[in-house]
Amino acid sequence: MNANVDTGFCSVPEILLMLRAPGAGWLATLLSALDEAGRDPDFNAYHRAILARCLDEQAVPAAVAESARLRTVQFEEALAMQSNHNDRLGDRAAVC
Repeated sequence: MNANVDTGFCSVPEILLMLRAPGAGWLATLLSALDEAGRDPDFNAYHRAILARCLDEQAVPAAVAESARLRTVQFEEALAMQSNHNDRLGDRAAVC
């Protein structure tokens, strides 16, 4: 990461333009995740402080990154199981 980039000037239209760039995939993904987290009441002030610290330090400790990857896999699996369960319930309702 480049610590010499001043983003204090970025307006919403400028960010929207940045998101159109071919290399903006990670920016888009992170902004989407941040938006979703902000809507989740379980994502509290302490979590936001941890995120801010990682952003300020421009690094995530390796052990934390690996643990986060594993937790993300578990989260994705739980979502998939929930989705499959909901799909099966929908199939049953259609049969009735």
